[in-house]
Amino acid sequence: MLIQVPLVGVFIWYSLEMAKRSSDSQKAFMDALDKRDQAFEMRNTAVIRAIDNLNAAICHQLESIDKSHEEHDRYVREKLPAAGSRSSRAKPA
Repeated sequence: MLIQVPLVGVFIWYSLEMAKRSSDSQKAFMDALDKRDQAFEMRNTAVIRAIDNLNAAICHQLESIDKSHEEHDRYVREKLPAAGSRSSRAKPA
């Protein structure tokens, strides 16, 4: 019976030590997950900003095309009557 007391003490110490290591291991794992989630969130934020910038550039390009198209239409409307009168003069009746 005397020999069992130290063995029980060692068993209790071992059990507590294993529980402590398990707890430390879980904490390290959770910290790693938090870091991974933060990195993922930063990446998503960067991707969203890049998409916003691309969207703004595309919208700007479309506005430029629209202005160019309007200028072209205005130019054609100004020159169309003159071109029509030249073509009717060129054809003998």
